[in-house]
Amino acid sequence: MRDYLWASPVGRIRIIEKGLLTRSDLAKVLDAGNLEAALMALRDSFYGPYVSKLENPDLFEEALEEAVRDAHNKVMKLAPEPMVIAAYKARYDFHNLKVLFKAEMLQVPPEEGAFSGLGNLMPGELRETLEAVRQGHHPAQPAELEPDSIAESTYKVTCELAAVYGRVVAQNRSQQLSSFEVDSLIDRAYYGWAASVYKKSGYDALVEIIRSEIDIINLKMAVRAQRLGISGPDFARILIPGGNIRADEIAESYNKGYTGLAGVYRNTPWERLASQGVSLAQRGEPLTGWERECDNAMVKLVRDARKISLGPEPVFGYMFGRELEVRNLRIILSGKQSLIPEHEISERLRESYA
Repeated sequence: MRDYLWASPVGRIRIIEKGLLTRSDLAKVLDAGNLEAALMALRDSFYGPYVSKLENPDLFEEALEEAVRDAHNKVMKLAPEPMVIAAYKARYDFHNLKVLFKAEMLQVPPEEGAFSGLGNLMPGELRETLEAVRQGHHPAQPAELEPDSIAESTYKVTCELAAVYGRVVAQNRSQQLSSFEVDSLIDRAYYGWAASVYKKSGYDALVEIIRSEIDIINLKMAVRAQRLGISGPDFARILIPGGNIRADEIAESYNKGYTGLAGVYRNTPWERLASQGVSLAQRGEPLTGWERECDNAMVKLVRDARKISLGPEPVFGYMFGRELEVRNLRIILSGKQSLIPEHEISERLRESYA
């Protein structure tokens, strides 16, 4: 752990994060009369240079992704330990791995719109890596691999993706996997690996963030699975280990129904969320608003971590905050595009990080 190395990047981030959109800024976008006016409301923000280039307003998704990608790249250049940031970005690489593997498994071309451009590797680079693995080759190492460099971090992510791909291919050969099982295996691989990176680096707050994220993901899956009537053994296979609440305890409580689920989360930070989710599911009511509250719980957790003055947490938080901001903008702009009433759009928005 080398907290002192982050002093300068954290200082820079404290300035940069002032450009994050506030609730008031988002309200101005929401109040715009149509999609074009909403994009115009962003002209004086961080997104101005990106939305101003749009010839077709309906292509706002491209502008938002480019904005986040540039923000990520800037952070990577600031980071004294790029691997810490690369581990966060790798969630998009693992998502793209799921897209490619499932297309390969179904023997169909991958859906181009399903890819994310926010990972350490562009989708084309990941394709080349997997092709090399299929031919029995290890990912090619860059000619110059300096310690604590972006190139080294990208190479380590590439090697991990190749290893996970190899394991999932082998498992699919021994037993035909469903798309659901592929998602679960790759998600488990990502969270286990990312947690190990943060732990090895010695950043306990980041370890706690990812452990809490696993707790919330498992809770959301458990409530949904109970409602869908998924069997205990099937549910146990999709649980993600590594959270503060042990996966085997959640699996055992799942077999006791909704009451068991509420019980296993008792006396944890997620007790209220579990109780609310169980109550809504038992009554057969929609879970959309509850899942938004689960997301908001993560926002509060990361927002608290950014108070740490020395370490990567504020930098991590800025990336999280920028992505959350874009998620809210997508909800607003998609709503404007589909002519959804403002009050309905507002109900879907997550809590702001800024």
